[in-house]
Amino acid sequence: MLAPVQGPAPRDPTQSFWDPELQTLDRERRRALQDERVRELVRRILHVPVPFFRRKLAAAGITRPGDVAGIADLERIPVTRKQELRDAEAAFPPVGDYRFTDLRACIRLGTSTGTTGTPTLRLWTRHDLWVECESAARHWWRNGWRPGMIMTHAHPAYLYGGGTLLSSAYEYFGFLNVWVPPPETDELAEQGIRTWMRIRPDVPFGHYSLPRYLEVARKLGLDPERDVGLLDHSPFMPPPSDEAPLQSGGSECYAFVASACHQSPGGHVNEDWAVVQAIDPANGREVPDGQWGSLCITTLDRDNALLRYDLEEACKVLREPCPCGETTIRALWGGRLSHLISCQGRRFQLAEVERALARVPEVAKPTLEYVVVRPREAAAPLRVRVEEGEAGVDRDALRRRCAAAIAERLGVEAQVELLERGSLPRSGYKAVRLVEESARPASR
Repeated sequence: MLAPVQGPAPRDPTQSFWDPELQTLDRERRRALQDERVRELVRRILHVPVPFFRRKLAAAGITRPGDVAGIADLERIPVTRKQELRDAEAAFPPVGDYRFTDLRACIRLGTSTGTTGTPTLRLWTRHDLWVECESAARHWWRNGWRPGMIMTHAHPAYLYGGGTLLSSAYEYFGFLNVWVPPPETDELAEQGIRTWMRIRPDVPFGHYSLPRYLEVARKLGLDPERDVGLLDHSPFMPPPSDEAPLQSGGSECYAFVASACHQSPGGHVNEDWAVVQAIDPANGREVPDGQWGSLCITTLDRDNALLRYDLEEACKVLREPCPCGETTIRALWGGRLSHLISCQGRRFQLAEVERALARVPEVAKPTLEYVVVRPREAAAPLRVRVEEGEAGVDRDALRRRCAAAIAERLGVEAQVELLERGSLPRSGYKAVRLVEESARPASR
């Protein structure tokens, strides 16, 4: 069983917010609630104790609960990064010395994806799952979705924690949860496609694996939109951009940390359950509002919490009032800092290359498949490998159009290698788009 049988109390479907009291709380009262929960977090670290975070507090000269008044004191505390969690789990197996609860007090275990290194373990108590499900419910409600709708996803399962967590949140809210396989093979993709043809979800599938499903649907001779109900874009995930709303903080931290209201830029942060900061990675201090920093999250009111966790992803905080009526801060997401590319004196996100190539139909259709080779020399052309779409095009002209699209958007010279369709590896979840120099498929 992935979620409690007993769901939340019914809501008036016409009300604007899932939890009107907390989502529209006066900012001073919300700050007081956050300060109280930060103090409780510090008290638990010192009294449980939690050795890993106790060392972090000691480094800041914090030895008593009274040494911290609230959010304002967080900047004194050194940040924690993912590699430190990996090291802690290796030094103190099996789950590290940064946990607040005993392993047997938890009801679910999962791992991170491992796309950036050794996966870390994630533990949830029943209360922690409730916080995630309630947070997700605010997200679904903002989108105009209501209990009784049919939803679908293809997140990985088993040890990866994201799939079971999303299913739990869907079922808690009251959706019919249609969980199809991640399309690691054409056969698995077809299972999902055939299911959607029988049971049409109310919101078309729109997760990371969408291009793979589109590609396989066409292989099967199906029109993705007419026959399957698939769109060639996600109906609810933000497009690749440096101005996307912050939505997920990562399953190892807080999966449903924020979500967009679609009336103002950014995602509204669930501030009663998290302190979100945009920090300077060099010194851990907050950058001015509206400027890019590294996303740093402190989780509140959790059985298993994280203190000053730097996700090493770009974040921008906005505090201006929002016309939607929610009084929380908003945050923008700018991609992983590891995906920030420096080339020819310019700095840009990997996703910006994708946006440029998406404007070239001959490579964008039926799906855009590409990789960028991480630059080793600052002045060298940006090397991009991209699969052609349909055969029979003028390949030299197509290379030039791709390079021109990149130059127009990013202001850098690109060396485009055109590959035969099917040359690049396919992924059932998050595709690897930034690669190191290595043996490559032959270009055409």
